[in-house]
Amino acid sequence: MLSVWKERGVVMKRQFLARVSVVVLLSMLLCSAVQADLLSELPDVTVVDDAIVSLTFGGTDYDVVDGDLVLGTTTRWYVIESVEYHWVDETGVPAGCPTVGGTSSPKVGDIGAHADNFLFKDGTGTSDMSSIDGIDFQQTIFPFLVNSIFVFERGGNDNGTVQAILADGSLGTALTLTKNGAPYADTGVNVNGQNAFGYALTTDVPVKGLRITASGHDAFSVSAPIPEPATLALLSLGGLFLRRRRS
Repeated sequence: MLSVWKERGVVMKRQFLARVSVVVLLSMLLCSAVQADLLSELPDVTVVDDAIVSLTFGGTDYDVVDGDLVLGTTTRWYVIESVEYHWVDETGVPAGCPTVGGTSSPKVGDIGAHADNFLFKDGTGTSDMSSIDGIDFQQTIFPFLVNSIFVFERGGNDNGTVQAILADGSLGTALTLTKNGAPYADTGVNVNGQNAFGYALTTDVPVKGLRITASGHDAFSVSAPIPEPATLALLSLGGLFLRRRRS
């Protein structure tokens, strides 16, 4: 009987320690949520044969071949009388689609999927990018929650905003993109006459993607770092409980 009670005690102790660990990890995640969303320059990228090989952000190297980065699903949207409409890739210009001023007209070939790879050019030498020409915004959704998102764009010459897409689908604070200024960072990589510029979105809670509202913005690639397995589990768990504390 004594041995049975000892075994039960060991089990209870393990369960207690496991619960404490979860509480500590969630507390760490909550404490890390005091930093507001931020856009930062991202100039350090290595491109070989028109494809991203690696990038460096915050002192950490991310290698494509090692699977350090994940791609999402990018879609493009236009707005009519405050209603958002999805422009399905490779279909004609939707009926009633208004043209947002200040950029060229919407084009069938400017598809969202072009941002869902690591290419700056396709196999024909054409710039491989998702353009928000003449429409309102594009957004990228990742297969799991992330805390950082990397964007490479042509020219760095479009005003607009970037917003995190939270776990519940709502939008975070709008952060400013300034034409020929912050946070665009010149990578020095020339793509058919214009350099690629990079910026990173870091968030205060786990998010599932980002929205870019910047007419004329041309995204070559949108990706996110893959968390370690333990961190990934924590992000998924934390996303169930955390809510953005914003006014």
